[in-house]
Amino acid sequence: MTHQTQIMVVDDTETNRLILKTFLEDSFDIVEAGSGEECLEKIALQQPDLVLLDINMPGLNGYEVCTQLRKQKETDTLPVIFVSAKDSAEERLHGFEVGANDYVIKPVDRDELVKKIATRLEHRQETKRAKDDAKMAMNVAMEAMTASSELGQIIQFVKDSSALNTLDAVVDAICVMIQAFELKVCAMVVGNGATFYGCDTDSVEAKVLERFQASTDKIVHVGVRTIIRSNHLVLLIKNMPLDDENRYGRLKDHLAVLADIADGRISTLQAELAVNDQRRKFLKSIISVTEVQLKETSKKLVAHETAIYNVMNKMVDELDAMLFGLGLDDDQETKLRSLAERATQDLEATSKETSGVDMALDVILQSLYELMRQEEE
Repeated sequence: MTHQTQIMVVDDTETNRLILKTFLEDSFDIVEAGSGEECLEKIALQQPDLVLLDINMPGLNGYEVCTQLRKQKETDTLPVIFVSAKDSAEERLHGFEVGANDYVIKPVDRDELVKKIATRLEHRQETKRAKDDAKMAMNVAMEAMTASSELGQIIQFVKDSSALNTLDAVVDAICVMIQAFELKVCAMVVGNGATFYGCDTDSVEAKVLERFQASTDKIVHVGVRTIIRSNHLVLLIKNMPLDDENRYGRLKDHLAVLADIADGRISTLQAELAVNDQRRKFLKSIISVTEVQLKETSKKLVAHETAIYNVMNKMVDELDAMLFGLGLDDDQETKLRSLAERATQDLEATSKETSGVDMALDVILQSLYELMRQEEE
């Protein structure tokens, strides 16, 4: 026992208090109370480790004091030993009914009293250790449940990330995930330039993200701020819980995993964007060439049609001039004119087919325009 162990002696008779104090003061710090009311007042200010309580006192008696102590959460396990001249079975039973831990009969035997005090104090220590162990076990269980819940959220993020088809969607998703951990976050995606999320381009946060973009460290701590860096993504957490070591370490691991997952998806999307960009450039090139060739072909077709009409008109004019000098009869002239008309009709049909080719080329160009529009959406 040490002098830090405090015992309160409660008795309305000063002599009785002096006797008990004499028995115990070499081993314990003794506090005295001359009434039940004084006992409760002093305990409310500072709780002792054990109370030696007389039963017969004016005002509040020992039974009533013990009953009040047991009703209060702060003192419901405070060891109480009744010290009384009454030794009947009924009085002992009543003492235990109101919550006393033990019973000592006056006149008090010093060795018996010290032994019972030691037993009660040891029992209280064991109870306290059991409560502490239970509390620790509960904390461990709660930590495990929390970690399990957080891990479940990360697994769900992994499942959902494959369906995210834009960089904005990926970064928005990881920011929402981090905010669910009660953390404040801003982010920067590294690609063709830098794109910021959760902060302005000219803000202090943006400058911090840019500064650590080229860092070789994956995780950097600056006070309550933590920077998580990957190849294509930099995260700035602005309120890491430094006062909770377990949660801090757990969240730091979670954030590193989330950053890697998001980084992988961003890398894939950036590669797809690069391929799509190349495809669009190639398609634009094809459209440009097609437009030039279509214009040239149209010009040639028009020139071809014009040449045909010119040839036919010239032929008809020459035929009319020749008919006067050939001396043909009416039937022969009619046949020649019919032959010329059929040739003209055949050439006109060929001209219509040429126009169809022009229209077909225009349809191809319009299809290319539509394909380009779909690529840009």
